[in-house]
Amino acid sequence: MSDQTTPGDAADDERAHSEPDQTVPDETVPGQRPARRWPPTTRRGWVMTASASVGVLVLVVAGTWALATSVDSDASSDASATPSSTPAVGADGAPAECSVDVVIRDEWEGGFTADVAVRASAGALKGWSVMLELGDAVVDGAWDTTLARGAQGLVEAENLEYNATVAEGDEATFGFTASGTPDALSAACGGAVASAAGDGDGDADRDDPGPGDAADVAPPLNAPSGDDWLSVDGNSIIDADGNAVWLTGANWFGFNTTERVLHGLWSVNLESTIAAIAERGFNVLRVPISTELLLEWRSGNAPAASNVNAGTNPELDGATTLEAFEALLVTSKAHGLKVILDVHSAKADNAGHIAPLWTAEGITTEDFLVAWEWVAERYRDDDTIVGFDLQNEPHGKPPENPRATWGDGSDGDWRAVASEAAQRIHAVHPHALLLVEGIEATPADGEQWSSNDPGDYDITWWGGNLRLAGVQPVDGPADKVMYSPHDYGPLVYEQPWFRGSFSGASLERDVWGPTWLYLHDEGVSPLLIGEWGGRLGEDERQDRWMTYLRDLIVDRHLHHTFWVVNPNSSDTGGLLMDDWTTWDEEKYALVEPALWQDREGAFVGLDHEVPLPGGVTVTEYYESGGRPPVG
Repeated sequence: MSDQTTPGDAADDERAHSEPDQTVPDETVPGQRPARRWPPTTRRGWVMTASASVGVLVLVVAGTWALATSVDSDASSDASATPSSTPAVGADGAPAECSVDVVIRDEWEGGFTADVAVRASAGALKGWSVMLELGDAVVDGAWDTTLARGAQGLVEAENLEYNATVAEGDEATFGFTASGTPDALSAACGGAVASAAGDGDGDADRDDPGPGDAADVAPPLNAPSGDDWLSVDGNSIIDADGNAVWLTGANWFGFNTTERVLHGLWSVNLESTIAAIAERGFNVLRVPISTELLLEWRSGNAPAASNVNAGTNPELDGATTLEAFEALLVTSKAHGLKVILDVHSAKADNAGHIAPLWTAEGITTEDFLVAWEWVAERYRDDDTIVGFDLQNEPHGKPPENPRATWGDGSDGDWRAVASEAAQRIHAVHPHALLLVEGIEATPADGEQWSSNDPGDYDITWWGGNLRLAGVQPVDGPADKVMYSPHDYGPLVYEQPWFRGSFSGASLERDVWGPTWLYLHDEGVSPLLIGEWGGRLGEDERQDRWMTYLRDLIVDRHLHHTFWVVNPNSSDTGGLLMDDWTTWDEEKYALVEPALWQDREGAFVGLDHEVPLPGGVTVTEYYESGGRPPVG
C-alpha cells in the first residue's frame, strides 16, 4: 500500500521488518504495526531553524525571532538568523557539519504535518540523525526516516539506507504527521557521518553495465500455456477471442520484504490460502516483489525461504525463495487464479517502498531493467502471470530530491524509464500486460517542473497522479500498456479533500476525474486500481470513501486489486484476520459486489479452462450469454 504514504502496511508488504518501526510502511513484520503515510498538499506555516552547534532553536514566526527550547544545556544561548552547524568527524577524519530546518506544512484541529530538511552545511554526509522534542504531540506516521509511530517527547530520527548520503550543500528531507499541536516542537542535528572522498550516491546510472550475465537457473515448474493472454482495446481488456474481461483481485505481499517470501506462510498453508482467495471470487492476485530479489534469482543465488513453517507447508521444507514463488504459481494455476507481478521496491526490505524511485543504493536503473527482462523471459510461456506492474508508487514532490517526474527528461523521469521498460519487456515477452502507475506531483496548469514550490503542483497519493499520461503517454506497445493508479482513504492519510464535506460526486469531479479517471472515460486506456482498501468502522469518512470508490469500480467496471489479503498491514488491515485464516466478513461484504460474477452469482475467472472453485470460466460465461463487463 500503499503503500504512501504506499498506497504503501503491517508488515504490510515490506516496509518494516528488521528496521526500527517504520512509520510509512504499508507492510510490517509479525508483531510490528508501522503506519504508512503519504505527504499531503503543502500549506506554508511557520519555520524553525536549528543549529546543533549553537544548541538553541530559533523560530521564525510572522517575521519575528523567538528563542525556542535549548537542545544542549552547555551550548551558547546566542540566537542568530544564520545559525552555525555542529561539526562531526567520520572514520576518515574528514569534518562534516549538518543543520536542520523544520516547516509546519499543514495544521488542523488535533494534528499537524511537519517537513524536516537536514542540510550538509560543510562536507558530505554518509549518515545523519535529528533530535526532535515533540512535547505532548504523538507521531501518527512518518516517511523517509526511522521515526516511529507513537513516538513522543525527546526522540531521535535517523536516515534510511537510501537517503543517508547527502552531498555538501544539499539536503535530505523527511516528514511526519502527529496528533496534538506543534507548540513544543524543536529540533537539532543530532549527528553526522562524514563521507569519504569519491563515495557514490547510489543514484541510477543510465550507462551502468548492469548486473552481468544470468546464471543457469532451473526452469519454471508450470507447463507452458498460452490461451489466456490479455490485450488492451480502448478502455477495455480483452482476451484472445476479443471478449472483454474484468480483473477483480487482491494483493498478497511478502516477496518484496526482508523475509523475501509471502507473509503468513509462517503459520498457514499456501495451497489452502490460495484456495480460499479463489473461492471468494478474486480472479487475479497482485504479488509485490523487489528488484533485489529478482537479481538474486537471476544470479542463481536464491536465498532460503526461512520464514516458512515447514510443518504447515511440508512441500516447502528446505525450499528457496524462487521455489516458493514457483509453488505460488503452480497453486494459483490449479485454482484458476491469475497473477500480476509488481516490482514494489528496489531493495528487499520492509521499508524499501519508501524510496521514491526504482533505484536505491546498489540498484541502478539498468539493474531494474535487466531484472524485468529476466523475469519476463523466464515466464513468457506461462499465462499464469498475465501482467507486470512496472514499479510501485514512484513519488516525491518539490523540493524533495530525488523525486519522480513525468516527461521532463530528468534522471527521475518515470515516463521515460517506464517506456524503456515496456519496450524491453515486450521484446522478450510480447504477451504480457504492462501496467504503469502514476507519480505523486505534477505541475499545475501554467506551472513548470523547474518550480520548487509545492504550491505550484497538483499533489496526490504516491503512484496516483496520472494527469499527464493522456498528453504524454508511455511509449510502448499500444495493445499492452495500460495505467494503474492507487487511491486511499483518510485513515491512511488526511488528504485535504477529506477535511471538509465530500461525496462520491465531489471525489469524482475534483480528485479521481482529473487525476486518472479521465483515461478510462475518454477511452484512452483501461485502468486497474492496483491498491485501494482500509479499515472499516473506525471513521465514517473512511467508510464512505471506500463505498464511493467501490461503487465507481462497479459502475465503470474498473479493474482493481484490493489492498490487501495480509492482516499485518498496519494502516489498512487485511481481508484476513490476525489468525491468517478467518475472513473479515464486513470488509469482504463491501468488496464482493466489485468481483466479476455471472447472473447467477457465480464468480468468473480469467482462465478459459480452469474455473475458480465453484465458479465459471471466461468461456462458460460468454457461452451462457454473459454481457461484456464494460462501462
